[in-house]
Amino acid sequence: MDVGLLGDGRPVAEPAGGSVATWLGRVTGFVLFILVTCVVVLEPNQYGIRKNLLTGYISDRAERGGIHFVGPLKTFFTVPAAQGTLQWSWSDGDRAPVHTRTGADPQDPDSGGQPISISCAVQVKFVPELIQQVYLSFGSFQAARERYLLLAGNVVSNTAQEYTPTDFWTKRRTISDRMLFKINHTLWHQGYVEAMQFEIMKVDFAKQFEDSITAVQVAEQAKVVNEYEQQVQRVVQHISVLQSENQATIANISAGAEAKSKEIKAAARRDAFNLKQSMKAQKYAELRSALDLNSAQMSEYFKVKSIQGQSSQGKVVVGLPNVGRPLKHGEL
Repeated sequence: MDVGLLGDGRPVAEPAGGSVATWLGRVTGFVLFILVTCVVVLEPNQYGIRKNLLTGYISDRAERGGIHFVGPLKTFFTVPAAQGTLQWSWSDGDRAPVHTRTGADPQDPDSGGQPISISCAVQVKFVPELIQQVYLSFGSFQAARERYLLLAGNVVSNTAQEYTPTDFWTKRRTISDRMLFKINHTLWHQGYVEAMQFEIMKVDFAKQFEDSITAVQVAEQAKVVNEYEQQVQRVVQHISVLQSENQATIANISAGAEAKSKEIKAAARRDAFNLKQSMKAQKYAELRSALDLNSAQMSEYFKVKSIQGQSSQGKVVVGLPNVGRPLKHGEL
């Protein structure tokens, strides 16, 4: 019992029930004890199934997120509700890359395949109805996760041996789909989770093999380049032949056109000359008829015209014979 002091210094005893503050402290402590031991908070992206710490009983109903009253000596076995990633790689991986071998190369069946290191990742998802089975099989989330890494890594190693080295260049998608299928089958039956996605991030071969593959690829590319260059040269030669043929055709057409042109011009000049001569003959005949000239007079006329045509000024003085002699009858 607590003892206090009166105003004059005499001691006085407190009531048997204790002070109000003491009772409040006890009640607060009890409430905190209940909260600590009977209330569990699940994160939004967590599944939890109730577990009795005393009897070991585990519930088969998964709960997700929020504040849950579970009672004394009870808690939750929790796993992620979102997809989780298991990764095999040297950078931020859960384990080192998967070391295995490929299948035998059909072109070199005695080789027994090539050693490879596969960097990959798989995303798994817990199924609420099977979380109890996960706990009963592995006891903790970390143990389950280690088991998944082992199982999936073995599947990747075994599946890689179904394919030749070349397939990892030409059939990468086919290989990854096959690995996802087999990983999902194994994890579902042995780990009670579902494999959602799988990715092959990198495939490393032995350096000597990679160097030989690179050399082969370079040679093949050089062969393809040479074939294309030959095709280009064939096209260039074909174009050159076509150009020569076209030039010859153009030359033949031009020569024919020029010959035809000369022929037409010659015929035109001939016809023009004939028409001109015919017209001259007609007009001279009309002149002779109009002037009533005889052949000798026409001959003299033509001589005068000829001399007049040769004169630079076009003027001709024609002398008369027997100037001063009396003209006879019929003379001019």
